[in-house]
Amino acid sequence: MKQPLRIAHLSDTHLGYRAYYKTDPESGRNQRAVDIELAYEHAVSDILTREVDLVIHSGDVFHHARPAYSAMRAFVRQSRRFEAAKLPVLVIGGNHDTPRLRTSGSVFSVLELALPDIRFVAGYEQEDVLFKEFNLEITAVPHGRLADKMEPLVIPTEGMYTVLVTHGLVPGLQVKGHHREPGEEEITDALLDAEFDYIALGHYHEPSHPRRNAWYSGSTERMGWGDEPVEPGYNLVELSAPGAEPTVTHIPLTTRRMETLSKVDGQGRDAREIADRVLKKLAEMESPEALVRVQIVDTPRPIRREAESILRREAGDLVWWLHTYSPADILAPFSERQGETAPTDIRSLFEEFIIERAYEPEFATTFGERGRRALDQAMREGDTAGSTEDTAA
Repeated sequence: MKQPLRIAHLSDTHLGYRAYYKTDPESGRNQRAVDIELAYEHAVSDILTREVDLVIHSGDVFHHARPAYSAMRAFVRQSRRFEAAKLPVLVIGGNHDTPRLRTSGSVFSVLELALPDIRFVAGYEQEDVLFKEFNLEITAVPHGRLADKMEPLVIPTEGMYTVLVTHGLVPGLQVKGHHREPGEEEITDALLDAEFDYIALGHYHEPSHPRRNAWYSGSTERMGWGDEPVEPGYNLVELSAPGAEPTVTHIPLTTRRMETLSKVDGQGRDAREIADRVLKKLAEMESPEALVRVQIVDTPRPIRREAESILRREAGDLVWWLHTYSPADILAPFSERQGETAPTDIRSLFEEFIIERAYEPEFATTFGERGRRALDQAMREGDTAGSTEDTAA
């Protein structure tokens, strides 16, 4: 075996994640779902150029415990490239991968058949996995094991390379834009204090180094707006000898740009002026593939709605997606629903409705256009009624 031992550590690929109603022009599928799949494909392609000995995925392969066929297909198709390269791979289950009921089964039982050369540890028990050819022992503690009332017991074996893989939140970690999720588990000090050569962490999307020998590789793509500061990618880990300090390099991946613009003050301005200010900012970005949001402040609701309507018509050539919000949007700007953009008004709820129904692209486009026109009309009438009532009061 060559020295040092080289490991690619990736995590939180969240295949099957979807957001917004825009479709990929080639496949007709949700564009963000395609973006997520492309990020995993790019990660696999890059790893295959790095001459690594082993690949570790530290959980949340999928965004849902019951992933769509397209998400499973994307994972199998790309992971078979590792198999073709004779590259050992170990995958653990994350909180998104793990069914709430232990008796309901797991998608990984199917993937074990489709990918027989990949080792999956995705249930409710930890496992010690030996790779004798590398003198390596990996202790795999999936999310389901962290949820057990009894703390995991781990004992690294002396004289071997030792790696711990788990999926949860390090206590006391100062997280950027991260909100606690249902089922999220903390990683106990008993795990983090153990003398492993490297601890491969999953769950937190920002690549970080929270403990002496523990690293989050981060996610391979951004999800909700809480991930805006994230640099998607994976970790390249080099272990020179058992017990030696690892060398860890974060390898960035190119993904869709996500950016929050500076606030636009609408005080004393009409809708056209507000929209023009936003359009100018978008033009200066020179990034038509970006996902962008902007806050409009000090603006009466009817004027803000009119400005948003103008922006929906005119921003399409300047940016891939524009999300506008105001201080009155209680859920904006940072709260996400399980990593997806949280609906902040009835329009967003309608867009989520279209996505969840997974209509055919042609029908979804027609239905969406008619629905948005009806919503705009109803909200204009509501705004007028509300203004009249306020005046009368």
